[in-house]
Amino acid sequence: MDEKKEILDYNWEFGKEKVRLSIDAYAYGGGIFIGLESCDENGVWEDFADLTVNLPHEYTEPDEAFINDFGSKDKIRFIKENKIGRIMRAKGHSGYCTYAKVAFDLNRLKELDPEGMERFYQANPDLKPKEPKRKNGRSR
Repeated sequence: MDEKKEILDYNWEFGKEKVRLSIDAYAYGGGIFIGLESCDENGVWEDFADLTVNLPHEYTEPDEAFINDFGSKDKIRFIKENKIGRIMRAKGHSGYCTYAKVAFDLNRLKELDPEGMERFYQANPDLKPKEPKRKNGRSR
C-alpha cells in the first residue's frame, strides 16, 4: 500500500528529513490537503507537518491550496525543489496571518501519492481526469 509513495528530502532549520506526501481532501470545502509524513526509528510513518492549510472562505481553483504558515519558507522551498507546484502571487488571509497560494501539479502529486490522489478525486469526482475513449473498442 504505502510502498508506492516516493520518499523526498525536506530541508528545514533543524536539518534534513526524509518525508513522503499524504494527500486527501478537506472535509469542509473539499480542497486539497497535503501533509508530510516522516519515518521514526522503528520504521513507522507518522505525521510530520501539514503542508497546506484549509481556508474555505478564500477562492481557489481545484489544484490550488494555501501553505501552512509554520515554516512556510522551508515548505515553499520544498515545493519548488520537488517540482510539485508553482507559487502564485495571490495570498490568503485568516486572522492576522497571510498564506502563500500554490497551484499544485496534480499529475506530479499522483506520482508521489497515488492512493491519496484517489481519495481527493473521490471527494471531487468532477476533477478526475477522464480516460480516453476508444472508437469501436479497438485501439490503433
